Amino acid sequence: MVSLSDAYKAASGKKPNSLEILCNFWRENEGTTPIVDQRGNTILHFLAIHGNIAAIKMLDKHGLLTTEQLKKCNANGEIALHEAARFGHKDVAETMMEKEGDLINARNELGETPIYVAAAFGNRDVFDFFSKICDDEWLMGLRTRDGCTVLHAAVKGEYYRLAVNILESFPKLADKRDEKGIKALDLLASKPLSFRSGSSYTLKNLGSMPFIPCQILAVLVYSCIPSMVIDSEIVGDVEDPRGGAHDISKSEETLLSKLMSGYRRIIRVFPWIKQIDDARQKHVFARELAKRLIEEENGWSDYLN
Repeated sequence: MVSLSDAYKAASGKKPNSLEILCNFWRENEGTTPIVDQRGNTILHFLAIHGNIAAIKMLDKHGLLTTEQLKKCNANGEIALHEAARFGHKDVAETMMEKEGDLINARNELGETPIYVAAAFGNRDVFDFFSKICDDEWLMGLRTRDGCTVLHAAVKGEYYRLAVNILESFPKLADKRDEKGIKALDLLASKPLSFRSGSSYTLKNLGSMPFIPCQILAVLVYSCIPSMVIDSEIVGDVEDPRGGAHDISKSEETLLSKLMSGYRRIIRVFPWIKQIDDARQKHVFARELAKRLIEEENGWSDYLN
């Protein structure tokens, strides 16, 4: 008899014989995937959290993975696909969607679908996968209970590169408001720390760091770091070789990608520089997003009052 504890450890891939343990557990419980923790998560939720694609495919191969299990909700009303979206496991999401395409419509207690969760946690690969298989009109009309769109979700999470990509594909989302009348531009304007002018990486804010000489050095390093946005074009990098929706010439793209790839390998060795680079790219994409949202703004009269 396989215990819940053993099944949980197997789901997280901590045992070499985890696949056999999971199969036995599944059969012993007749595929009912009993609740494992106080949040109502099942073994399938944990498989999605840990990205255990091998176990999921094995269960499906042996006919142990059913639609009923895939639609099983935890205490927050979330199915396993929500967890795959939250933790960025695209392969898990693909397998689950192949098994049951209707899962993309599942909503948790806040009215959030898996694609919304992917946007809220900045998982571009999972979001792109969902957006390619869902209807554009459905995505445009997709709202949570508080009226937020996927663009709101990306801006709230400060995943500005993803937000730029969403806006490129669905520009009309710029004009969508939540139940409080808030647009994505309003959300962005409420985040001054997302821009260089509100950060410690400018001499204007000298003294915002405990040790001023370190801040001056950080400002100098910040100024030397290349931007991933050049003249409103998004340059591809190691993490996202596809780049943005706009295209630049192949020779320029190849050169820029090589330079960026080499640069990325260097900064991984120096955590302090990587921290500055993360801030730099965040500020650049926040500014780019602001620029594009302003270009899409049609109702400036709404702001007069």
